[in-house]
Amino acid sequence: MQIIIPPKQFTEGDMAKAFERELRSGVELKKATEEARERKAAQEAKDLKRTVGGLGKCVAVVPEWEFFRMKQKYGNEVQSKEFLKYFQRKFPHLSPNKL
Repeated sequence: MQIIIPPKQFTEGDMAKAFERELRSGVELKKATEEARERKAAQEAKDLKRTVGGLGKCVAVVPEWEFFRMKQKYGNEVQSKEFLKYFQRKFPHLSPNKL
């Protein structure tokens, strides 16, 4: 003998609350991962305060995800000298050496 249990019916209010909860937790998760990535990049920048053997000096450390988003939004302007100067002024903790 099988007991058939009908699936739970969710009301519109339940679905709206669940959707709102998911949006809020997703935003909080994104902020937390963004902060962790920035801390990691700042530590990398701190470690690169000197000239890297034969390669010159590092002028900016950008978290990978943020770089790809900026590259998609602004194109090759991300690698221009003016942008790097702005980046160094705006984010000194991610700029180990001056341009």
